[in-house]
Amino acid sequence: MIVTVANHKGGVGKTALAAHLVFRAAERGNKVLAVDFDAQGNLTGTLADRGRALKADGAERLFAADGVPVPMSGVEPDIAVLPATAALNATDRGPLSQAFTAIGHLKALHGEFGIIVIDTAPAIGLRLTAALAASQYLVVPLQPESYAVDGVASLLAEAVSISEHMNPNLAPAEFVINAIHPRARQHAATAKRLAQQFKVRTPYLRRAIAVADALAVKRPVWRNPTNSTVANEWAVLCDELLDAFGVVDWR
Repeated sequence: MIVTVANHKGGVGKTALAAHLVFRAAERGNKVLAVDFDAQGNLTGTLADRGRALKADGAERLFAADGVPVPMSGVEPDIAVLPATAALNATDRGPLSQAFTAIGHLKALHGEFGIIVIDTAPAIGLRLTAALAASQYLVVPLQPESYAVDGVASLLAEAVSISEHMNPNLAPAEFVINAIHPRARQHAATAKRLAQQFKVRTPYLRRAIAVADALAVKRPVWRNPTNSTVANEWAVLCDELLDAFGVVDWR
């Protein structure tokens, strides 16, 4: 199973969600590969040692025809990483043939890893095309604010186009509402509107510093529970998604 986590807007919790899906799938006994397509490298910094990542095969190697890149080991035994490097930004200017190369490499790696989670850059380009064309699932985290919701249309249009022309196995997007303020009327109204239009998973994730604190020490929030309510929300949400994707629990 290959899952892409994407949103054209930054700061919506995309990398946090990707990292937590990786942690949860590994906890359930699966061998997981995290692919960091965002040159900022936040997923890399969370799931791997940045110093070692500088010497490892980077995620941009997926777009090269000289062989399947070799993932580096992550922070836990069942987690491996294809880290981000600055060279990733140039891949979006490459020809479409490089996207097909990346798709082939991702499918080859899927034979070694039961689950691949791809964290994308907040932009449309060759990286997003390759990720969506190789994936079975797309997860879109967003904040329940009107301007954030309005920006999703272009991403969904890209996903529909790829499902029609390149990847008929790509399921309709799953939405995750992040950084919600339970008492904010606008947040509640926007979340309700989203749930009427799209497949929105629950629970909604409330705004909390506990998530960033946990990722800073390379742990999921449920293993660094400074806020037990938030920890439970993230664990339940990740299980909800993984169960929906048919991820087997090997524990």
